[in-house]
Amino acid sequence: MFQQVRFLALALLVASALGVAACGGGNSMMPATSQTQTSQMNQMKLSVADAPPADNATHVVVVFTGVELTGNSGNPVTITFPAPKSIDLMTQSDTASAVLFDQPIPAGSYGQIRLMVTADGSANNSYIDFADGSRMGLQVPSGSETGFKLVSGFTVPSSGVVDYTIDFDLRKAITCPPGQAPACILKPAERLVDNTSVGNIQGQITSTLPSGCTPGVYLYSGAVTKLEDMNSTALSTDANQPLASKVPVATSAPPYYYQFTFLPPGTYTVAFTCESALDNPDKTDPSVILTLVAATAVSAGQTATVDIALGGIQGQVTSTLPTGCTPGVYLYSGNVTAPEDWNSTAPSTDTSQPLNSILPIASSVPPYGYQFTALPPGTYTLALTCQAALDNRAQADPTVTFSPIVTGIVVTADNTTMLNIT
Repeated sequence: MFQQVRFLALALLVASALGVAACGGGNSMMPATSQTQTSQMNQMKLSVADAPPADNATHVVVVFTGVELTGNSGNPVTITFPAPKSIDLMTQSDTASAVLFDQPIPAGSYGQIRLMVTADGSANNSYIDFADGSRMGLQVPSGSETGFKLVSGFTVPSSGVVDYTIDFDLRKAITCPPGQAPACILKPAERLVDNTSVGNIQGQITSTLPSGCTPGVYLYSGAVTKLEDMNSTALSTDANQPLASKVPVATSAPPYYYQFTFLPPGTYTVAFTCESALDNPDKTDPSVILTLVAATAVSAGQTATVDIALGGIQGQVTSTLPTGCTPGVYLYSGNVTAPEDWNSTAPSTDTSQPLNSILPIASSVPPYGYQFTALPPGTYTLALTCQAALDNRAQADPTVTFSPIVTGIVVTADNTTMLNIT
């Protein structure tokens, strides 16, 4: 439990509307305004929301004490709440939200939003409750001095309405390292989008999941083919990093629901893994196998549906293997006639990279069994190598060769394709 705590997206909804009376929190540092200045102020509403519940958390409570907006030609706006607001993010799922404040602010360009929180590691303030009944405090690094600094500019015009979303992915933001117990670290991981032109992606996993599967649905910007797991140390230019990830709502039987919200219009890629529990958001995890489900378009004000149906491939290596052979069965998407070994430096356009690989169960004589599960329907290729032990995932290894190569393997939903390799 203390290694990694997996969470779904937290969204902070920033909206404004003219002519609405202020309500919610008080304002301790709003600049004095004249009659003329007041006409240049719009209404701003700031709320917090969460996506569907996390896999092993029952409550995620954050204590908010105020909000500061900086920029606007050096005229910051500070809103201090009359009393701290303790908000359980687990109850603010899907489109639900809890309002932090709703009041006028001066028109202008703002470069930073700072959320003032009480998250010092004490479970008496911000905290997480787990399904096993335990509780850990939440700690924001330097939170008592700086809170959450969300550096992303936005503009409040002198007329009209603005509507923004600050979208948090808590699977990236929260970790519980062993040395930090009994507290978890909460660090900002956010993006700012224009709420007037965003859409959603939602869907269900309709198939029964294999034993031991910890499902995760990952979202990428654009049509991504070289899927990566979460890695906070990746370069900012790495287009193969996920935008967000969701642990579908767990039940005893399918379907399992997921949803991504507040997405700017464009093309997105949806991928699936059964190893979400192994994804450490602070490093690359080769054990997390991600399989492309579909690319889909998102339009403003619309919700795209991407349901995930899964199948599998299973069989045996029936031939006697030569002395010194370390067998590996490699899986590829599509019909791949020149399969490659694992190579993390391969370009994202390389369609000959494997999706997964398995070392068949060793015995003194054949057959040697293999199985690939949780595969979206489609066409796949299998290839056998006797040099699996020589495959360095960090580079191409010419000594790793494949034979035989079997193309045209069709996987359908809720079925396992049986294929022996001879």
